[in-house]
Amino acid sequence: MSNKSLEEINKKVEKYLRVIDESISTESADEIYKKYINLVQKIESKEYRPSRAVIANVYVSFAYFLFRVSEFEHFFKMLIQAQNYGFSSVEIDSLLFEAFIEPNINEFKKNYSANLNFLTSNGYLNAELTIPFHDLPYWLLPTEVENEYYIYLKEEKLIKEKIVLFKYNFRQSLPTKDAFSDYLILGSGDLYDILTYTNAIRKIDKKAYIVLNDLAKFLSFLQGGVMDNSIISNVVITNNIDSIWEYLKTSNAVLPRNTINLLGDSYNPKTLINEIHNYRISKGGRRGDKVLLSICIPSFNRGYRALQNVKYLLQSLYDEEIEVIISNNGTQNETKEYYEKINDIDDARLKYFAFEQNQGFAINCSKVCELASGKFILLISDEDLVDFNVLGSVMSNLYKFKESLAIMRTSSTTQSKPTVKFAQPGKDALLTFMLTSNYMSGIILNNQLLKKHKGIEYVKENLNNSVCYYYPHMFWEILLCQYGHVLGSDMVLIKEGEAEKTEVPTVGIGESELEIPYYASIEGRLEQHQGFCNIFKTLEVCTADNDLYRSMYLTLCVKTMLLTRLSINVFYKKINADIYELLERAFVFCAREEFYKNNINSDPIKYQNDLGVITRSYNQIKIQL
Repeated sequence: MSNKSLEEINKKVEKYLRVIDESISTESADEIYKKYINLVQKIESKEYRPSRAVIANVYVSFAYFLFRVSEFEHFFKMLIQAQNYGFSSVEIDSLLFEAFIEPNINEFKKNYSANLNFLTSNGYLNAELTIPFHDLPYWLLPTEVENEYYIYLKEEKLIKEKIVLFKYNFRQSLPTKDAFSDYLILGSGDLYDILTYTNAIRKIDKKAYIVLNDLAKFLSFLQGGVMDNSIISNVVITNNIDSIWEYLKTSNAVLPRNTINLLGDSYNPKTLINEIHNYRISKGGRRGDKVLLSICIPSFNRGYRALQNVKYLLQSLYDEEIEVIISNNGTQNETKEYYEKINDIDDARLKYFAFEQNQGFAINCSKVCELASGKFILLISDEDLVDFNVLGSVMSNLYKFKESLAIMRTSSTTQSKPTVKFAQPGKDALLTFMLTSNYMSGIILNNQLLKKHKGIEYVKENLNNSVCYYYPHMFWEILLCQYGHVLGSDMVLIKEGEAEKTEVPTVGIGESELEIPYYASIEGRLEQHQGFCNIFKTLEVCTADNDLYRSMYLTLCVKTMLLTRLSINVFYKKINADIYELLERAFVFCAREEFYKNNINSDPIKYQNDLGVITRSYNQIKIQL
């Protein structure tokens, strides 16, 4: 376009503006509005192509009109358009201040003070990072809609984007590397982005560490409405990532291994996180006062296996949240040297104990639990491994239900497949989970409840009870079912190792030379039956609810006959024993009328009803032999 043509267009547009201006006193606001819209449309459609300065004047003129008729939303849009064409906001700075800022400045100042107090008093923001109110780089320009503002950059005198305070997007999922770890957010300073992620993080009960490269912008937003914990909580906000590392290095907080990078750069904090982790597992760096899970390994005569397992467990990403406890039950065989190597490992998460002589499995199992300081105890055999891919989810569940959970039963590759259920304390938990697995690895016990209700002492004082002697963990499970929820999970936490020979008392079968573990003999199974009966009688829930006691006894009878069948199939069939007579022995033992009436319930009608249940179970199991 020639200079002459541009000059003509400019004059035409300027004349149009004068006509509009002259019409304001004689025409309605609607008519004037239509004329402005018509002119703007001609410019935006390129029908008129005046200079940038003239276009800016059109938008400014329209903005002034909109201000006079109190159309503030459209007013700001026109001013932003004028800015885009080079109009200097210096000319209307005083208008914006007088009309939108000054009337609200006391409220802004009050809000800012309240929000700073909220953030600093809760530890969400270090007071040293705050900025005096009049030094904030942005003003908020209110619109007619509550919590909606345009932000105004003071130094450049520019209206920026529109914001809606405390509005955010609801995210269904988060980028998660580890299900238990907290989150690190790298962002600019936009409140919308921050709240979008912090609220999603809060829903899964995690903490957010927020590093903002424009903290002053974030602080400017605090002039608006007043925050509370329903808007933002469980966060640490800073402008320097080094301060995050300093905070984490000197605390027992969970490391934020999940990173949300909103800046789009290539920064990766993994190296720094690993440095903190390595410091925390050193004896000088560990605090050890926030252990969630104690992984406990009773071991005997399998030093090499135990050493490999401990080394594996200490590769875990967790530091303050876990500890590994191993008790050597007086090993004297050729693997003793490997236990000594365990004792020499330089990792503050490891606790090692050794008896001078073999104390038996129950005492060794009790010892690792005694040494545990964690909120929960995970019992595993030395040949079984914890799956790190599942551990984070398990720990998340433990943390989520830490106030009410008595037991978590996880799955193993073959031996343990608990019912997937969140059972209520007492009857629901007992009838769902008790006696459902003899396998120790993978059961997680509430340490506080175990010690409060003297579960360890009971085992040590009742070693003549076959259950306490061979299966202390099964007693603990029954005990704790009374006092908290029980969570059964299909998460396969335990990768079962190849079983090794276990040194336990054995017994010969008949006249043969075959020996089997005593606990797997028919006599051993019946002793265990009696042992469970004795335990049931001591339970608070059974003394208060006889019907529950009866149901538990019936469950035990079925369990005893199933274990008898297992012993028959694995051992007794090898010597051509009278397998039906052996199963009948178990049935007769379970169905004893005198024992039932003296110990379970004296009502003969109830005995006959329960005898029918025991008999039907016996007949079904007999068919399966």
